[in-house]
This record gives sequence, structure tokens and C-alpha cells, in this order.
Amino acid sequence: MLDDIDRGLVEALTRDGRSSYTGLARKLGVSEATVRQRIARLQASDMLRIVALCDPLALGHQSVRLMIRVRDLTPRAVAKSLSGMPMINHVALCAGSQDIFLEGTCRDQAQLVQLMDDIRMLPGVSRIQVLLLLELFKDYSWSGLASAVGQSISEDQGQGQL
Repeated sequence: MLDDIDRGLVEALTRDGRSSYTGLARKLGVSEATVRQRIARLQASDMLRIVALCDPLALGHQSVRLMIRVRDLTPRAVAKSLSGMPMINHVALCAGSQDIFLEGTCRDQAQLVQLMDDIRMLPGVSRIQVLLLLELFKDYSWSGLASAVGQSISEDQGQGQL
């Protein structure tokens, strides 16, 4: 479960992933050792990954979102296959009329066509809905995680995970 210190760390790292442990400790009013331990714990539990993000559209690349419907296999099995594709950078199971949500980046339209062909050939893929991004206004933000939404209210409820 995330507490206020964890939230403060994630919020600060979202603004600048290169922040020093010393600076983070000063900002949050805790020791540098606390910051180091908290970040290590968040990373070990896969709650936090510090990466550099860029706008693929600004680089002249094609950015695509795909919704996939699965048939004859489990969505999880198809999602695992999709995870191995280098042009795919986000794979998630979802509920509703689609089974899998993908985000991908391709250097050009030819590579996008190749990606679509590769996905269509995977066993279990029944239908693909394509959303080609034209302009990116916002990407990865702390704002959706800034409150306790998604966490249990008390630790004795058992879940406590985002």
C-alpha cells in the first residue's frame, strides 16, 4: 500500500525522474536512506519503473493504439505473445467489448503495416480495432494516481495494491 511518502516520491519522480535521493529526501522531510529504501521497494514490487519518455509523434513516428478481440485462446495467452513484439510498448488485458489493449510505436507507415500483419497472424487474434494518434496532448501522468483511489481504505481489507 502506498503511503504519503511513497506518493510524494512517485509524484516528484514523475516530474523529474533524474531527481537526486538527497533532493527528494529534503523535499519530503525524510532521510536519504528512507528515500533509497522506498524507491528500491517500489521498484522491486513493480509499482515503479523510472524511464525516459518521448513523444513519438514529435520524432516523426507513427503512434498507434490497438484494441484486440480474442477467439479460441485466452486473452492472457495472446497478450503474452504480443508482449514479445518490439514495436509494442504497452499490453493490457481489459474488460468490455475488447480483450486486449495495445500501444505501439512504428518508425513509419510501412512498419505499421508490418506490425498489423504480424498481429493478424498470431493464433487467437480475431479482430483488431486501430486508433492512429494524430496529436499527443498528454501522456503518462501522476494526476490519475495522486489520491487513494484504487487502494483499500484499511490494511485489514487485504488488497492494498494499485
